[in-house]
Amino acid sequence: DSSTLQHIAERHNATPAQVALAWVLRQDGVLAIPKAVNLEHVRLNAAAAELKLDEHDLDAIDRVFVPPKRKHRLAMV
Repeated sequence: DSSTLQHIAERHNATPAQVALAWVLRQDGVLAIPKAVNLEHVRLNAAAAELKLDEHDLDAIDRVFVPPKRKHRLAMV
């Protein structure tokens, strides 16, 4: 839910996209390929790697975006 990401982003002086990217990057075996259409997006994406989410943040995001319990095949695009 975007309000959860927004709330966490405000506390960390970050964007919701940075929070989401930081959440994904902390997971082993997961590769993130964020969109970057200009240099500012590249900078924001890079800064997400430095964002330190605490256990409260991670728990809140995990409750909203429940990780899958088993592997799922991805559709080919």
